[in-house]
Amino acid sequence: MGAPPLGPTIIPPVRTLWLRDRALDLDRVRLLGVLNLTPDSFSDGGRYLDPERALERAREMVAEGADILDLGAESTRPGAAPVPVEEEKRRLLPVLEAVLSLGVPVSVDTRKPEVAEEALKLGAHLLNDVTGLRDERMVALAARHGVAAVVMHMPVPDPATMMAHARYRDVVAEVKAFLEAQARRALSAGVPQVVLDPGFGFGKLLEHNLALLRRLDEIVALGHPVLVGLSRKRTIGELSGVEDPAQRVHGSVAAHLFAVMKGVRLLRVHDVRAHREALGVWEALYGGDRPSRA
Repeated sequence: MGAPPLGPTIIPPVRTLWLRDRALDLDRVRLLGVLNLTPDSFSDGGRYLDPERALERAREMVAEGADILDLGAESTRPGAAPVPVEEEKRRLLPVLEAVLSLGVPVSVDTRKPEVAEEALKLGAHLLNDVTGLRDERMVALAARHGVAAVVMHMPVPDPATMMAHARYRDVVAEVKAFLEAQARRALSAGVPQVVLDPGFGFGKLLEHNLALLRRLDEIVALGHPVLVGLSRKRTIGELSGVEDPAQRVHGSVAAHLFAVMKGVRLLRVHDVRAHREALGVWEALYGGDRPSRA
């Protein structure tokens, strides 16, 4: 198989991400800085359980160029144990309230309607549901609060068993069909906007992730903003030979730049500074005569 074509071949059909009363221009690639409030996330579990440390890290990511902060209080790595609703709230809500004071949009990564409802009441700007809005209560919440929602693909709605279902005839066609159907369902129920996420690593092996990367333009062509999150993941380690997730920065940047060349304008990353610097160079080369600095 030949190398996939390089270069920015796709112009995203959606130019704006609406985050409650804010409009985020997608002519520029936007970064979601990952803030894990968990003891067991695969990359940085336990580092930001303390609310003060979490707020300090949030400030750092904003200074480094994060456009959105993505907060999660339950690990969804393969085989992760579920977190009780009250425990997830205990971890998430105080930090969310503090981070909202920083003045940047905040995304909440949760698959529980009870947690999502409290987060949206506090003022979260984006609902990030790794189960792909399968639960009608999540759809209803996003519609009622008037917030955009991320629809992510996972073959089953349970991270603990998802890798047992990593079987596809055509992974791109199946992921695309799921995302398209869920997006249509959410929009028809009153959700104001959806963001599509192919779910790299969620019930997918290396060959599935590579196929999705190479054909990301097919998902971009569905006409919704597309979010990609390969930061520090196993796929990056398999391709680069780097075992320590925290050291997979360079491989993560490379994969994400390829996604940008396919039309992706939203990246979920741990290493904000490295991505912002790389994107500054990319925008100067490919983004027109005047790279966006907004």
